[in-house]
Amino acid sequence: MSNADFFPIERNRYFYGKLLTVRDFEIEQRYTRQKSQLLNRLRFGAGVVCGLGVTAVDDTTLLIESGMALDYRGRMVVLEEPALRKLQMLEGQEEIQDRPAAYLCLRYDETDLEPVNAVGVDAGESRQFNMTREGCRLYLTAQPPEYRSLLEAQGLANICQLYSSQELTLVLSVPEAVCAGEEFSIQVLVVKNEKTPPVHFRLEGECVFAESENGRLALEFRESPEEKRRVYTASFQVKARQISEMDSQLFPSNGELDLELGSHHYKNYIEVDAKCRLCRNQEQLNAYIRSLDSLDRRLRGRDLPVYLAKLELISSSGSMFLASVTNLPFRQSMDKKSGGSSGGLETVTTSVRSLEYWQKPDVKTVYQPSAGSLHFDFGIPAPEQYDYAVAHGTVEMTMPGGLRVNSRVYSEEIAHGLGPGAVDVRLSLEFPDEEGETALVYGNAEVFRNKKSPEAVPWAEAAAVVYPQRGTMRIGLWLHDMVEGNRLTVHYFAQKPERDTSRILAQRKISLTVTPEFARVSCGGSLQFQGEITGSEDRQIHWSIREENGGAIDRNGIYRAPELPGTYEIIATANVDESLHASAFVIVE
Repeated sequence: MSNADFFPIERNRYFYGKLLTVRDFEIEQRYTRQKSQLLNRLRFGAGVVCGLGVTAVDDTTLLIESGMALDYRGRMVVLEEPALRKLQMLEGQEEIQDRPAAYLCLRYDETDLEPVNAVGVDAGESRQFNMTREGCRLYLTAQPPEYRSLLEAQGLANICQLYSSQELTLVLSVPEAVCAGEEFSIQVLVVKNEKTPPVHFRLEGECVFAESENGRLALEFRESPEEKRRVYTASFQVKARQISEMDSQLFPSNGELDLELGSHHYKNYIEVDAKCRLCRNQEQLNAYIRSLDSLDRRLRGRDLPVYLAKLELISSSGSMFLASVTNLPFRQSMDKKSGGSSGGLETVTTSVRSLEYWQKPDVKTVYQPSAGSLHFDFGIPAPEQYDYAVAHGTVEMTMPGGLRVNSRVYSEEIAHGLGPGAVDVRLSLEFPDEEGETALVYGNAEVFRNKKSPEAVPWAEAAAVVYPQRGTMRIGLWLHDMVEGNRLTVHYFAQKPERDTSRILAQRKISLTVTPEFARVSCGGSLQFQGEITGSEDRQIHWSIREENGGAIDRNGIYRAPELPGTYEIIATANVDESLHASAFVIVE
């Protein structure tokens, strides 16, 4: 074992007459410390146990609360009292000059105390220290962490950096193994700065082991404009296909990253090195995860610090000022109840997906024991949608004879064409413009009653009275001035809100997929087929076999093979639409 912090584990063996030297006492101390630190690292992990919160007292001063953390060598790092530190007084402040962001880091540190004269040693070594105080070191760095080492030390796998710039970094992590037919979580760590515009990215590519409509997996994330965090994780819930005993890359043919940052647009094909195994069931998944578990993996990241805070900085006239503080940006903390990264629940994440307004709300949970994470996926119905039926028509209004100033004209009761119910009616008056073409005036015609007006608009107001029960209306005109001619043409535009359900269901694309698409089974054996319908609340599927002697399949999709070898076609038919079919093929050998 190359990790000299813990191994080899040796202890003193005492006997009468043994000569004890400094070396023996050092071994005695080292033995106790090694065992304690190894247990801390393996059982509890690394990160903040309590306290150590960072806040900005003013634009140049940080307050670090007292607390305790475990570093990646299992050592306790204790800050006994709250520390008030000016940015200019912290170690590393020279490095962060003119930088937009920096990290406040914590490390274990030792200080020698009580210098004394040593008796009986060679010249030059006569002065020694009598005590060693264990403490901590606080310092600033402008360098972001090595994300692969950091995330692997937290128990994540398949770390791949998708994008990196001064404004934004995206780091992908994918589980090493998933259970067939079950949901799992793909995470993208988002690290940005104070002035980074809202993030919108889409990662897409062909994927063999994840369910999708067209064989392509798309991970799309759009950041809310109200998002204030500078470091967070975007989680995507993906369902594994009903295939087992398979190893595959997440995107075997590379992935397409489409990124928008304000006006900046980036699009590129990238290699995503994330290999995943699809296991048959949970028992096989747990066995595979246990086979990967080792001492070397548990002791990763021995030189990593604890990142207490990410600081957004403003540089002005050679001085630095604090813009914002993000505590524990990389979630290096431990749950007191669960006891850290080796067991129990470490992280709880949530995501929200939009449902059609006529669907019922639901919630799904995904628990990953290997990562100690629990994810809640909430399905929230969208607000109810409406469509509008529209009608248009004209009504000829006959002008009264004689003086027309301040007179009123009313039409007969007419049908607007939308049937009974409340309707919204807009009216306009037709008139010829200066070129002789037909024009329509909406609203208050008095706006155009001045010498500078480019149009000679009739000065009249139109209104409508609607009778909802009869589906009719009456139109009236109020003439404020003389109107040329004997008639005015009134255009009406009526619209009536209708529930959008029928239109959505009519236009919604319904699809049916069957998994596995190809399978092998022994003669007389059985196999489970699963069908998934999208675009309809009716998920019922009828199963059949094309060949007459091709075996039997029940209403739940459980297929029993015949004793005769051959290739047989399994047909799934959607109950909502009998013309919608999907096929799978099974080889009986």
